[in-house]
Amino acid sequence: MVSKVKLNDSNSTRVRASDLQKQLSSIFEAVGTPEDHAEIAAKVLVSASVRGVDTHGVANVVGYSQSVENGVYTTPQQMDIISESETTALMSGGNGIGLVSAYRAMEIAIEKAKKHGLGMISVRDGHHVGMVAYYAMMALEHDMIGMSMTTAAPAVRPALGAKKMLGTNPIGFAAPAGEERDFVLDMATSTVASGKVGLARRIGVPIPAGWAVTPEGEEITNPPEGENETWSLNPLGNTREQGSHKGYGLAVMVDILCGVLSGGGFSNQLARGENMTWVMAIDIAKFRDVDDFKAMMDDMIRELHATPTLPGEDRVLVAGDPEMDATDDRIANGVPVENGQYAAIRARAAEVGVEVII
Repeated sequence: MVSKVKLNDSNSTRVRASDLQKQLSSIFEAVGTPEDHAEIAAKVLVSASVRGVDTHGVANVVGYSQSVENGVYTTPQQMDIISESETTALMSGGNGIGLVSAYRAMEIAIEKAKKHGLGMISVRDGHHVGMVAYYAMMALEHDMIGMSMTTAAPAVRPALGAKKMLGTNPIGFAAPAGEERDFVLDMATSTVASGKVGLARRIGVPIPAGWAVTPEGEEITNPPEGENETWSLNPLGNTREQGSHKGYGLAVMVDILCGVLSGGGFSNQLARGENMTWVMAIDIAKFRDVDDFKAMMDDMIRELHATPTLPGEDRVLVAGDPEMDATDDRIANGVPVENGQYAAIRARAAEVGVEVII
């Protein structure tokens, strides 16, 4: 059933990534976003769609651009450093586009890591950052390890709880390999990202038991309509016996690093659309020879890939493999955009008065 909650040629339209980049940039600029910020925001969204993270991809340009136009997001945004040390900083996202403030935060973290081996930035006054692993991946081209995470308004119940109290609070982690694909972990601390439920509803398929429950603990398989108190996502692990305390604990950890450390607020203090973020960059060369690190990464990844599979399984995957498989396909054949969202992007372009490119 899980495989049905995905895009295919019957429910989506293929578009070249370069055309999506131009279209999204033009929409952001049309509502008053500075050109460089518009290009960053579009790049993060297109990257998510190229990697198969469709819930955090190009269709979000509609809501984000409306938030800019309506003044919910402040543009141009002023991203000030509130406090700083050699290796750390607290930054304000300026109540602007979260994609831009998270991108800038990781740039600062990388700059600090180049000088001191480590850079950590916590961001408050922020909004949705899209695919959280994007910012961890920014470290890869600098031969660094990257980590990123973000809070969100409540969508997930605590372990043993019956009410939404935590965001999906995703974590991204990226480490460079040599000849093998880089290791890129991108995970919600809930059983599934909330956008997957919305995608299932839009394309008309059920969701697997275990994703969501009612306040009475009854499994939900018919995708709920919108965010409300009649349902919540389960923490990673789902039940006590399967380790729900682990997903719950990770979600609270994200709240601490992103929300409490920044002072911006933890999940249950956030309004929908508010997000606080934390990023880190680690310079591998400050620990050991980079080529030796990458060679050992290659060895580890190859050994994991060589693991015998359970009956009926084709291969053992390593984090980042599904996204790179999607990237190979989508760069060659175009990025699938869900038909309703494809129409919405085109309509939004026409509405703000820019050329409809896709």
